[in-house]
Amino acid sequence: ERFVNILGGSRLYRTGDLVRWNEKDELEYLGRIDEQVKISGRRIEPGEIEQALLKFPGIEHAVVELRTTVKTTVMGDLQYCAKCGIPANYPNIEFDEQDICSLCNSFEHYKKRVQKYFKTPADFKALFEQRSDQQTYDCIALLSGGKDSTYTLAKLVEMGLKVLAFTLDNGYISQQAKDNIQRVVDELGVDHMYGTTPAMNEIFVDSLQRHCNVCDGCFKTIYTLSMQVALDKNIPFIVTGLSRGQFFETRLTEELFWNEDVNIEQIDEIILNARKAYHRVDDAVKELLDVEAFENDEVFEKVQFLDYYRYTDVSLDEMLAYLNNRLPWVRPTDTGRSTNCLINQAGIFIHKKERGYSNYAFPYSWDVRLGHKTRDASLEEINEAIDEPQVHKILDEIGYTKAKAKEIRHLVAYYVSQTPIDERNIRAHLASLLPEYMIPVQYIRLETLPLTPNGKLDKQALPMPDTIRPVTDMGYVAPRSDIEEILAGIWSEVLHIDKIGIYDKFLELGGNSLAAIRIITRANKAFDLELPLNLAFNKPTIAAFAEYVRETIMQLLEELDIE
Repeated sequence: ERFVNILGGSRLYRTGDLVRWNEKDELEYLGRIDEQVKISGRRIEPGEIEQALLKFPGIEHAVVELRTTVKTTVMGDLQYCAKCGIPANYPNIEFDEQDICSLCNSFEHYKKRVQKYFKTPADFKALFEQRSDQQTYDCIALLSGGKDSTYTLAKLVEMGLKVLAFTLDNGYISQQAKDNIQRVVDELGVDHMYGTTPAMNEIFVDSLQRHCNVCDGCFKTIYTLSMQVALDKNIPFIVTGLSRGQFFETRLTEELFWNEDVNIEQIDEIILNARKAYHRVDDAVKELLDVEAFENDEVFEKVQFLDYYRYTDVSLDEMLAYLNNRLPWVRPTDTGRSTNCLINQAGIFIHKKERGYSNYAFPYSWDVRLGHKTRDASLEEINEAIDEPQVHKILDEIGYTKAKAKEIRHLVAYYVSQTPIDERNIRAHLASLLPEYMIPVQYIRLETLPLTPNGKLDKQALPMPDTIRPVTDMGYVAPRSDIEEILAGIWSEVLHIDKIGIYDKFLELGGNSLAAIRIITRANKAFDLELPLNLAFNKPTIAAFAEYVRETIMQLLEELDIE
């Protein structure tokens, strides 16, 4: 319990040092007793791990620290892209000498290919040429009361379509937004209905924990409830008012446009398969709402989702001018600029707090890149002040404060060596000496350890890791093969996580349908295969994914031998 030190051969005192008898019957110093840490109920001595690290050839000094948070860039005076306005604290963003971000620079190489994805109003109108007079409605228009969805609804009515407007009442739509909705549907003469669910607060909490925003949960709820209405009323189309910037947040990714010969039908098929996988993910919506219809692929043939702004290119100024001149729509003053929903500020607040940047930074940058918004308009919205007292009140109301995610606690090893050391070798060395739960999840090489003026270790000066893999049921297990190594690199880059173990699960790492598209596209290019999109969901670990890739390659080789 206490190491007894002998001073001058006569005086005894109990120190705060931690020591043990080793196999050579020697007292081995491990560190200070007050440095003991606890992770998942297990007491861990960092000094014991440090001693094990020092036994690895080439490591001169070692320090192991417990890190409880992921480093984020503080919001404030930031650098913004000179073209699109995306902030420098967005993950994996780099700026060139002209202050132009890597997304804008990359876009220049596939800009023309992206335009092939977008269609014309004539293409949209052609989709309704076969509509039946027996149908009560030609389509459902998802109406939030915001500018984009209101403009969409008005244009559908101008086309002569019989439209049912559908709004999700999530409990936090502002009264001014509801007044907007009522005035607009009355003016346009369309039927309107609100969809509701008593599970909304639980869905909000789940969305905040999974995605650090409320939008993901809201969108999925809207799609789920509107699909039920469409099936009940035999309505063949659900029309969304997502902006083109939101396409790149929820539908599109640059990997889809890598090839010179872009196949739009193939992209549509990939997006459809992503939607199928999206509706089958185990989350609060699947647990609490009726999602049985989505288990059958036929439902996506009976009811198709159409993105109106895929077929119509309109600037924000043109849209606002239309709304101001043609409809009794007024921008609500009781919500943020980017929404008609009071709870959305809570989502923005949590995202900035947990991720370090606005969750609207990415889609707004695409709205600018594609000509829908100006850079100044985008910056005004993403830098809008948050009413924190109101946010905390809302978080209390939905129960988020009572259902916070587990605190992230990780061991990070810092070591000094003359040359870089392969991390896999360090892990293998530690695995031979220590139990799995004592093996650090990240390793940072230093030229020297930072010291205080008194010559002691300056722990405050140790660099914080940029990203650490989140807590999962499995401890970290490093890649064991070339295939797993390649996949781990792809997953890490797409999911913005430095170290991903081969048994970490895709969804627990924050994976979604868009991330699945990016991973599959990159894997297909890396291995020259045509892997199915749902592989990231059906084989949710790198180990299982890699085994499928290996078996597919072996099968192709066998077929070549037969031929």
